[in-house]
Amino acid sequence: MNTGTKSIYRAGGIAVIIPVIGFLGSWLSGSMLLLDYIHVLLGAIWTGVDVFYGLIFYFVISTMGPEGRSNISIRLIPMSLFFIPTASILTPLAGYILAVREGIFSIHSEVFIAAIILGTILVAVGFLTIVLSSAIILKDMRSGRINQEKNSSLLMLGSRGALIQLVFQIAIISVMAYIVVFIP
Repeated sequence: MNTGTKSIYRAGGIAVIIPVIGFLGSWLSGSMLLLDYIHVLLGAIWTGVDVFYGLIFYFVISTMGPEGRSNISIRLIPMSLFFIPTASILTPLAGYILAVREGIFSIHSEVFIAAIILGTILVAVGFLTIVLSSAIILKDMRSGRINQEKNSSLLMLGSRGALIQLVFQIAIISVMAYIVVFIP
């Protein structure tokens, strides 16, 4: 394993360990407030990543050539391959635990169904675009066969996936806001 790959795994490990510790600590503490804090914090960071990667960053990388995109794609792997799947699992899990503890979904099954559908699409899009493209880039990098055109295309795929995720995040945040405002 070369030095670049080691640093990717080190940064990726940190991007997984910190959210997992936060989630487990809040869940095991039994504190609804702490679990809600972790849920909102992870969700906000995840949404912020998608705003940057899917919206702002897309326009920046669209103006770059394959070599520049390829170099960026390799440096994004700790966030795109490790943090995004961690956040996309822990954020809805924390939200589900909170909703069950509050009894929200037992009363309003239509809201529960909408949240599950949106959440499933949101997670699937992330895994099928961002995570998959990052895994392919890392595999090529580990083999020593970096194809700049391929990496460039995969980076654009990941960026489009982040943009789609952002749309579904806004939708699910809207459902959660509806719950908070209109459901007693």
